Amino acid sequence: MLGDTFPWFFPTLALVLCSWLAVASIEKERARSLVGSVVRWTPPVMFAVLFLHRFFSIMQLDATHMEVLQYLSQDATLGERLRVVVAGQAGFEAAALAMVVFAASAHRLPSLQMLGEKAANVARHRIMNFTALCLLMTLGLLFPEQAYTATEPLPQQGILQPPSLSGALLPILFALLVMFSGELFAASSTYSISADFSSLAKKASMKNALLLVIALIWISTNPASWTAWLDDPSVGTEAVVLLMVIHATVSLTLIIRPSRTIESRLLYGERRSLALIAMFVLSAALMLLSACLLLNSTSLFATTIGANLYGFWACAAVLGAMLLSQFMPTLGFDAAPRPEAWWLRNMALFMPMVLMAFSPMTAYILPGVWLALAWTLVLPWIVESDVRTPQMRFVIAPLMIATVAALAIPMMAESTLLPALILAIPALLVAFIGMMVHNPSALNSTP
Repeated sequence: MLGDTFPWFFPTLALVLCSWLAVASIEKERARSLVGSVVRWTPPVMFAVLFLHRFFSIMQLDATHMEVLQYLSQDATLGERLRVVVAGQAGFEAAALAMVVFAASAHRLPSLQMLGEKAANVARHRIMNFTALCLLMTLGLLFPEQAYTATEPLPQQGILQPPSLSGALLPILFALLVMFSGELFAASSTYSISADFSSLAKKASMKNALLLVIALIWISTNPASWTAWLDDPSVGTEAVVLLMVIHATVSLTLIIRPSRTIESRLLYGERRSLALIAMFVLSAALMLLSACLLLNSTSLFATTIGANLYGFWACAAVLGAMLLSQFMPTLGFDAAPRPEAWWLRNMALFMPMVLMAFSPMTAYILPGVWLALAWTLVLPWIVESDVRTPQMRFVIAPLMIATVAALAIPMMAESTLLPALILAIPALLVAFIGMMVHNPSALNSTP
């Protein structure tokens, strides 16, 4: 097995992915072009090695390979071998390979090339940053040690049923959601150059909307990885990885990217500090209430106190990151129109993913995080006095109703997390659509 032969492989891969987070600085000077190229293309090469090693081992029925011993007999047909390749661990290796190749060559996208070389490279750096973050947070779940090291004694041949072909949809969805969300991250985080990324963002948003529907429908069919995680949420499966990228995609598509357009229309900001405080307070209340209700409705904890403490811990970690990120504008990271709100939302994007990588049960805070993000779009327009308040009947009242429904209705379901996630989406849509069509020109008047 590769892990036994090269024990340094995955630590090296993790270090190189970490260097992708600083790829803009590494490629900044022409003298570092060779180093930049090595850093840029090392992850694609390493993931290609992983995939090809597994592919040839399965196709050649290598008796020392774990998946061959587990799923295939020595007279397995070509179709059976390809099924193991597509639906097994090789599927995630191929997905990761596609993601890093896409990120490393993103500047060649037609929608970016038309913006010029400088803008295209800046967008590529952001896409590489996002892809690296997603892979680093999912590395332990997607590439577990047991998939790359031999066990003693070796299992007998054919002791497990071959993986279902429907399982191949998970790595495909994972790869596509990360790719297109990376485009949205680039479009929403690039402020240092005067380039219009609206075309890139519009296309990525439409593709993400379709993929989100497919992903949620697929989860609702109760695939094996999803039911296995629900049976024991303390142990992560590939379904947790899909939840991570669904959260990132929803946040970027419906809140973070639109907020760039919406907040550019805000004025100077009378009561701006009060609006920021209101965002923190309401976010804390919604996240804590949602998490505690969902955790108490499951059988994960023996006592109500245990569920509430876990929900409080998870929400405190996200809120703590939001608060600490408020120092970033004072350190010079203040290019966004409202940098404090930008950092708050991005912490709500990434911090739950970090927590889920270490404690998969943290996924139960996602509905509350989505509700909090929805309100962060609307609250500045309600609290600040130099802009027009959104319509009560079109924005505020529907958002309140959607929030209450998202908190209450999942309690009536047998499995609470998926209904809670689905019912949080209307609140996001109300906030997104309502604020995109809101006319801020009539000041100090409420219809």
